[in-house]
Amino acid sequence: MLGVGIIIHPLLLAFAVSNESLHDSSSIEMTDGVGAEGVISKLRSLGMDKKDLPHHAELRRASVLVPLFEREDEDSEKSVHVLFTQRPQNMKSHGGEVCFPGGKQDPDDGGDDVRTAVREAHEEVGLHPQFVEEIGRMESVESRYSLCVTPIVGLIRPSTMAEPSQLKLNTDEVEAAFAAPLEYFVSPDNCDSITEVKWGKRGKFLMRTYLYDDPQSGCQFKIWGLTAHVIHQVAVMAFAAK
Repeated sequence: MLGVGIIIHPLLLAFAVSNESLHDSSSIEMTDGVGAEGVISKLRSLGMDKKDLPHHAELRRASVLVPLFEREDEDSEKSVHVLFTQRPQNMKSHGGEVCFPGGKQDPDDGGDDVRTAVREAHEEVGLHPQFVEEIGRMESVESRYSLCVTPIVGLIRPSTMAEPSQLKLNTDEVEAAFAAPLEYFVSPDNCDSITEVKWGKRGKFLMRTYLYDDPQSGCQFKIWGLTAHVIHQVAVMAFAAK
């Protein structure tokens, strides 16, 4: 877990730099009727090769896990969901913010971004590594704290191991866990606000905010900043038509 003042997962996108240019998902053609296996297959095409910029080699490293799992509806149709966590409200830094499990790379990780993400997920929500299949690596993001943050997409099987009710939360770091359909983050209609943000000479970005009403807990969760940026990109990758 990252220390106070250098926490990465809820950072504002205004303080993050990725390899991609500004774009609006409303202009992207989406594929209708993509099943769970189709979504997983498309995300596997990401591969596990590093997607860093040259100067990232000089930065300290950190990783987040984007935990995906399948849920069945009342008609036995499967859809892919993503697991989020919420930091304790009483934390001095970023209290109550929604994020993914993640943190700075430890020496014991041996420079392995995947190991960092999986280890942090185990420490924060009790998600055992044996249930995590790493299926894709997203583009690395540079934080304002000079951290190179790598999102690792993980498929959780059996799916029950990722259900919020089955997790063992580290209450020092996590107050709540909830899940949302991955497809939710690809529709512009579900985005509460989009702000164009400039980052010096490096480009412009769209900072998104989602207000998700979780039917299981009855709570509304605000998903924004780096977390919203990452999950939006994962959703676009999964549902965009080729």
